[in-house]
Amino acid sequence: MKTITRVVAVLMMVAMLATLMAACGKPKNYIDDNLIGTWKQTDDKNGNWTWTFNKDGTCKLEGGPDNFSSEGTFFIGDPNLGKIKINLKEWKEEKMFTYTVTPKALDLESFDDIYYCKKQ
Repeated sequence: MKTITRVVAVLMMVAMLATLMAACGKPKNYIDDNLIGTWKQTDDKNGNWTWTFNKDGTCKLEGGPDNFSSEGTFFIGDPNLGKIKINLKEWKEEKMFTYTVTPKALDLESFDDIYYCKKQ
């Protein structure tokens, strides 16, 4: 009986360790298919900007009065939260945006940036 108890205890420990090791992996980037593509914002208040989001998690932002252009990456951890992290090479740090996307419109809002875009 002691042997069976020990075997069960060891198997439970192995299962716990396997679960913990799986949880330590890199978080999965959820790719929202509605987000993929090119989006353009054209207005006097916020300027003319073009966002491009690719299926591989890369993105690009172009436009503005200084012809800004930079490539980078985006990350959506949980699609239900409506948050997206964008890291462009030309930015000093990664930015967190609240995003809303439909087949024809994309809204990106952060503390200091707002983009209201239409699908191209």
